[in-house]
Amino acid sequence: MKTPDIQRWGTLQDSTSRMTRLLQRQQVVSAIREDLCSEGFLEVETPLLVKSTCPEAYIDTVEVGNHYLVTSTEYQIKRLMAGGFQKVFTLTKNFRAHDQGDYHSAEFTMLEWARAGEALKTIEEDTVRFIRKAFQKLYPGKERIHFNGVELDMMAQQWEHFTVREAFQHHLGLRGLEDFSLQPLCRAAQAAGIALPETFKDDCCLVLSYLLDLLQPCLGKKVPTFLHEWPLYMTSSAPKNDKDPFTAERTELYIGGVEISNGFPFLRDADKQKELFANQLRKRAEMGKPAVAIDERYIASLPALPQGAGMALGIDRLAMVLTGSKRLTDVQAFDWEEL
Repeated sequence: MKTPDIQRWGTLQDSTSRMTRLLQRQQVVSAIREDLCSEGFLEVETPLLVKSTCPEAYIDTVEVGNHYLVTSTEYQIKRLMAGGFQKVFTLTKNFRAHDQGDYHSAEFTMLEWARAGEALKTIEEDTVRFIRKAFQKLYPGKERIHFNGVELDMMAQQWEHFTVREAFQHHLGLRGLEDFSLQPLCRAAQAAGIALPETFKDDCCLVLSYLLDLLQPCLGKKVPTFLHEWPLYMTSSAPKNDKDPFTAERTELYIGGVEISNGFPFLRDADKQKELFANQLRKRAEMGKPAVAIDERYIASLPALPQGAGMALGIDRLAMVLTGSKRLTDVQAFDWEEL
């Protein structure tokens, strides 16, 4: 029997009502917005319905007629910055088809922000600063929270940093991943006693994704963890790492085993961006997925894009972690099953 609305938000879950969690979520959002505005960021509203979309093979866009619901505001933010804006953020709904689960939703709220003329390290510092402020707003005077059965020190002076290679070796015992190609991945998994699904063994992306799924619960268990230097073939917009031709300059934040954010410096080479998009479209075709329209205006703006960096952060996931909730739906007013 479906729960009537008069009961839904007052029902206790783990001794806390959903109404209380929604009020806590509002505190998280207001702390972040106040922080970014105090740093001189401009909040902008970008379209939810767009003519072109992200071509990444593992992201499924929701089509509406001959348009798409936006999967990210990355391209719109970069176009604004190519036009002269220095610090911009959006805090809006995004949509991705077939995403559903404890940590996923087809409709979710994303914070995205970027700085012109700054390195990725500054974006990470933004992340640490406003998450701490949100935590302090929820729990004045406290330093730790409990989530997923562990105690996390949110106010630790230093949050943890690993490269993807270091994390694989430290947590899973995987070694010899110089170029992240298929054979080294399979050999490393076998040596570490990890059995890979037979259907994955001819696709390095599937093997890597499987290993990352094993790694993720290990990350951010004592303090939040930033993961750096991702395999180059795992992104369609991040630039190549100058120090390592097999990795991209990219960082992801994990708290309590949950991925919270993903960021990278601006890729400003239009020809390289076209190549990366073409690679993703080929991958989509190989997977039997439809082609999608590419944002040509975004590509055309890249020669004018200044140096800089940006990040995307899942608000629902952050609110879930900071409130000790088990599911995204605990911090959402409605989920798909309630519409």
